[in-house]
Amino acid sequence: MRNNLLIKLNFASFVIFVSGCILLIYHQNTNPKSTVIYPSRVFHTDDLQDLKEGRYYDYNSMNVTPTTKSPNKTPLKIILLWNAMTPELSNNPFNTFSCPMTSCLFTADMSLIHQSDVVLLRIDVLDDMPLNRQPHQRFVFLHVESPVATKLSIMDNPRFRYNYFNWTMTYRRDSDIFLRDYYGSVVNRSKVVNESAERDKEMAALIKGKTKMVTWFVSHCSTEIRREEYARQLGQHVPVDIFGNCSNECPYDCYEMLRTEYKFYLAFENSWCPDYVTEKFTRPLIHDAVPIVLGGADYSHFAPPGSYINARDFKSPKELADFLILLNNTETLYASYFDWKKDFRVMKSDMSGWCDLCQLAHNESLPIKVYPDIKRWWMLDEAGCEYNSTKYF
Repeated sequence: MRNNLLIKLNFASFVIFVSGCILLIYHQNTNPKSTVIYPSRVFHTDDLQDLKEGRYYDYNSMNVTPTTKSPNKTPLKIILLWNAMTPELSNNPFNTFSCPMTSCLFTADMSLIHQSDVVLLRIDVLDDMPLNRQPHQRFVFLHVESPVATKLSIMDNPRFRYNYFNWTMTYRRDSDIFLRDYYGSVVNRSKVVNESAERDKEMAALIKGKTKMVTWFVSHCSTEIRREEYARQLGQHVPVDIFGNCSNECPYDCYEMLRTEYKFYLAFENSWCPDYVTEKFTRPLIHDAVPIVLGGADYSHFAPPGSYINARDFKSPKELADFLILLNNTETLYASYFDWKKDFRVMKSDMSGWCDLCQLAHNESLPIKVYPDIKRWWMLDEAGCEYNSTKYF
């Protein structure tokens, strides 16, 4: 009799367990989760040098709240950074940069690959790649370095090269998302600044205190485009003081020295490519020196006239040197290279591209787009860089 009682108790327990499972499954199907669980962060590589130079922001301190889906709220878009360099990069930048659209979750959690709406692939640190794109997903070619610094082993991979990417996010103005990031930007002021007499005096004193002509902070001593040769030839006609890995270290803070002592700065890019204008250009603008640019971009798209000198406007380094001597000897003419500050300002970092990415992710009206050959778009045809500078100097 005891055995019969045990059998009945075990059977009742089994019925209760099965009933509970059925109710749980029904509840999950009829009441889907309304929140996205904030993901744990993972990363593949770590670029310490970029972090030391302050190229990337510490997103770890950002206050990011998971978005609840409801009829009254914009649905959340998940943006996956496939190959995050650090855990900090996987936090959400959209709130911190005051983006008009903030309902995007920026993550590096690889387990969300199938749920992600946008997948960013940083080309310069790419070791692997997702093989299959879901119908709702957009794969993004993310790159801030020039084609010269792009791995050919990646670009020549047929799976990666053909019909893989939907969008591009680079420094080039014809990208789907134009990204300046730590390169900075020159932008219009919200209102014109009326320079006070005191400010005029301060600027005049700063200009008068500059006793040296040209300086250059450089870490790559030899480049394919031979920018160092142009600097050498220029130095035959005017003093050019070089600091960094190729010469002596700055005696004190480099940019403070630039602001107080030097009139001109060599903003020479290591690659001559369309739209490739890096922080080498914006830093002297910030620190009250006139940049002398040498690169492959049309600089009129990046700064107002009269704020810089383009070396390629001169037939030779000697001709440029003669112009610099003229400016050095004519205080009012040199001072005119700072008039742009009344109407423009410099953003040391321009993160608006990240805002554009979130907005683009929410634009359901966009037609399906696929790049048939990403290498051709990035490295060939009109996108090609210049490699031969011998015809210029």
